[in-house]
Amino acid sequence: MKIQKILNNNVVIARDENDKEVIVMSKGLGFRKKQGDIFPRDNTQKIFVLSDEVKGQYDQLISSADPMAAELAEDIISYACKEKGLSLNDIIHLTLTDHIDGLLDRIKSNILFANQLTMEIRRAYRTEFSIGLYAIDLIEKRAGCKLPYDEAAFIALHFIDNRTDHATSSADLETVLKFITDITRTVEAHFGITLDEDSVSYYRFVTHLKYLTQRIISGNVFQDDPTLFDSVAAAYPESAKCVDKISTIITFKYHRSISTEERAYLIIYVEKLTRESK
Repeated sequence: MKIQKILNNNVVIARDENDKEVIVMSKGLGFRKKQGDIFPRDNTQKIFVLSDEVKGQYDQLISSADPMAAELAEDIISYACKEKGLSLNDIIHLTLTDHIDGLLDRIKSNILFANQLTMEIRRAYRTEFSIGLYAIDLIEKRAGCKLPYDEAAFIALHFIDNRTDHATSSADLETVLKFITDITRTVEAHFGITLDEDSVSYYRFVTHLKYLTQRIISGNVFQDDPTLFDSVAAAYPESAKCVDKISTIITFKYHRSISTEERAYLIIYVEKLTRESK
């Protein structure tokens, strides 16, 4: 590969074997190198492609950011893609590096923020939150510091916002989190139980609620199916009563109504969830 520009001692812009412009990151890669130098590809390098708009901003950020921030960001992104199977847009390289650079600076000044949505994010976005937990553990080890649990939620937000399969805007995210909290609390109150947030049924229920919220926001809800609803409600009468309460909350708090088919699926999910919790 051929160096086009050196961003810092560890990051360069290069042309690969196919003459494609790429960002290459590796320890000491840019040290004592100059434009036009050739270097071989190896397994220690992290290589990614950025759009022209993002690349310009990334160049500026890397020139002034703590080199550790970019290294940490790429290790976390690599973990999210390879271990968790996430598909991410290229903006994540910019936003996460910037976030970690600011975090490393705040650590030096002992300034750390609280996140009021930590528990909601942990419940609703378990995959992204687990990446946040991996991230704070990695940062603690390399930066020699102790980070609050809330920081995992801040980092998780970058992965929620930048997924290419179902990215969520900030406004919609707040609606999703509030919606899930309202519904899960209604189920707990109706049955007098505490839901097991680590159970498979809980994960499936919350996943269903996320997609239900998105359908409500977009107006793309299921059609009415009274036959299905009547059959399911007769089979699970107590869960049906709980879903009646949920339907009322959706109507009065979110100014939307859900079809009988949506209600039927909710009954099934509530029944499975509460059976396991009991």
